[in-house]
Amino acid sequence: ELRAALAMSVEAEQPPVGPGLPADFQGLYELFAVVTHKGRDADGGHYMGWVKADNSDSRGTDKKREKIADTDEDNDDWFVFDDDEVSPCKTEDILKLKGGGDWHMSYLNFYRAKK
Repeated sequence: ELRAALAMSVEAEQPPVGPGLPADFQGLYELFAVVTHKGRDADGGHYMGWVKADNSDSRGTDKKREKIADTDEDNDDWFVFDDDEVSPCKTEDILKLKGGGDWHMSYLNFYRAKK
């Protein structure tokens, strides 16, 4: 059993990390959605969803993206879902979801393989 495991670990060609991943996948992921809780305790408060927008146009080319002030980070478009109300927001708003008192606390984060 140990020899078989060792033989598999030194094979020259390894299978992809997961189903559907390209052979050149680098293990990079991007945040694309967040569920937050706003409230002071678990017995009360409000949950909201935040989802990254698809920033490509109908021809499949990327739109020009603005940067977050004084950084190289893209300030992409997002949407915030608050019950039946949907509003636009930006990456800089997502970076503020760290909670505290009556502000939103990131509760669930959703990642996907970066293209």
